[in-house]
This record gives sequence, structure tokens and C-alpha cells, in this order.
Amino acid sequence: MDDAAFKKLFSDPRMMRLLIRRHVPEWADRIDYSILRPLPTELIDEQLRRHYPDMAWRVRTTDGSTDLILLLEFQGRPERHMALRTTIYGCLLAQALIRRDRELRRGDRELAVVTLVLHHGNRPWNAATRLSDLFKDSAPDTHRVVDPMPPDARPTSPDELPEVALGLSGVTAAVPMRPALTVLREMVEACEDSDFDRFMARWAKAMLRSKGFSNRQLEEAMTMSTVMTEFQRSLEDIRQEGIQQGIEQGREQGIEQGQVAVLIHLVARKFGEGTAEEVRRLLVGRPGRDRSVRVAAAILDCDTPEDLLARMLDK
Repeated sequence: MDDAAFKKLFSDPRMMRLLIRRHVPEWADRIDYSILRPLPTELIDEQLRRHYPDMAWRVRTTDGSTDLILLLEFQGRPERHMALRTTIYGCLLAQALIRRDRELRRGDRELAVVTLVLHHGNRPWNAATRLSDLFKDSAPDTHRVVDPMPPDARPTSPDELPEVALGLSGVTAAVPMRPALTVLREMVEACEDSDFDRFMARWAKAMLRSKGFSNRQLEEAMTMSTVMTEFQRSLEDIRQEGIQQGIEQGREQGIEQGQVAVLIHLVARKFGEGTAEEVRRLLVGRPGRDRSVRVAAAILDCDTPEDLLARMLDK
């Protein structure tokens, strides 16, 4: 009931002027009170949820350089998270004004927000008045910028994978795509997580497809720059496990047959020996660099043996 009475009281611009001169003195002599106007108090956030501050006013400085939002909240008792609530209100009000006002959106005028909590209770106010006091170990009113990795930089740790991935946004031609994917793959491999490995391969392919690269370009690049790294790792596994047949086959029968052996090994690791034998049957006697490229891409893309074999039969 008291809140309603105070809303009525401070709906008069003359009362607002007195409030400003007493409690916002840094703005008192800079604003044009003749254009002091109330703002709508129904605010809608990005999730279409409604928020209702008690009262809001808009005014402009006499030189026309700055718009000031005055946000009023009437409170009968201390509330621990009032600083958070009023910050949300202030941000939503500012966002709404920027959307509607082209000059504010362009930055031709500045925007300022001042919040006043009009406390009409008997208990002393002991709640935080700044977000920095409410969130002592963080600063939710600021943001940190994560920039893309420069094309000529060389990452040194898997922790830099987010920057490397952001850098893929700058790849617009086929020539730089291959080295960019190579660096990305090295970072993903260093995470030593096979599920994450497959996720990142699918993400990179979708990202580049959205930028206009053709499926053939992607398959070539993903194989030569991404899957070939997996080939190298698999070859090392073969050596360590004492499985020399694929390597010897590559030496004796040529690079293409060696690639086929590695492809079969990759299929066995991902889908099991039964699927690997079926793939071997489909590949034997049908070598070719182009076919190896497409099969390697299928190994990355497919999640089930059935999907892989279906892709194989389509090749």
C-alpha cells in the first residue's frame, strides 16, 4: 500500500526535481527539467519475461550530449540482492531506449543510468548498493574479450583452443583453410578426448560449410589437414602395437594401399573389427586417392556402423 502512495507522490515532475537536486547533485545543474518524462515500466527481456521496475524517468542534459535514465525503487525493508535487481532493470531500460533511438544506437549521444532506492522502512539499510559488493569475487557488470587467434600465431597449449576455433571465422578461402584446420586438429588432439574429437570435426565442417565452402572442398581439407593427423597418430599406434602389416603394405604396394590399411585401422577403433572387415572388403581392389579422401571423411562424420557402410556403398 505504501509503495502505491509513493508512486503517486513521485509521479509529479516537481517532486522529481527536488529528489534530483538533493540526491543526484552531480546531474542537478546539467539537465533540462522541462523535458523530464516518465518511461514505461513494463520491460521484456530476451526470454520474453516481463519485469516491472517501480518508476523510471528520462531526461536530457542541456547541451544535448547525454540522456539520463532515473530509476526509482520503493522498498520497505532491506533486500540483499537489490543491487542485482536494479542493475537488471537499468540494463533493460537502456537496451529498450537504444533500440528505439537511432542516435543512442550510433553513439551520437551518451546514455547514463542512476538508480535511487527510496527506503521507507524502519530497519537500517544494510544491503549492498553495488554489484562489486554483492559479488565480491567477480565483476558481473564487466566482460572479458576473447579474441581469435591471429593466422600467423602458433598456439602452445590446448587451453588456447577457444581462440583457435574463433580464428576459423576469418577463413574465407581454400588456401588458408588447410593450415587453419591443421592447427585446430592439433589442439583438439591434445585434449585426448575421442568424443570431443569427433564433435569438433563435425563442428568445423558445419562452420566452413556455412561460409560457402563446397562439400568436396571440405572433404579434401578435412582429410588432408584433419584426418591425416589422425592417420599419423594411428600409424604410431600400429607401430606400438606391433601391427606392421599396414606399414609394410604401404612400403611394398605404394602409398594408396598404406592409406587403405590406416583407414581400416581407424574403422576398427571407432566401429569395431566386424565393420572394419566389411570396409576392407569394399576397399580391396578399389584404391584411389579420391576414394580414400571420401572414406576418411565418412569415418569422421558417421556415428554408427550402418551410416558408415551406407556412405561407403554410395561412393
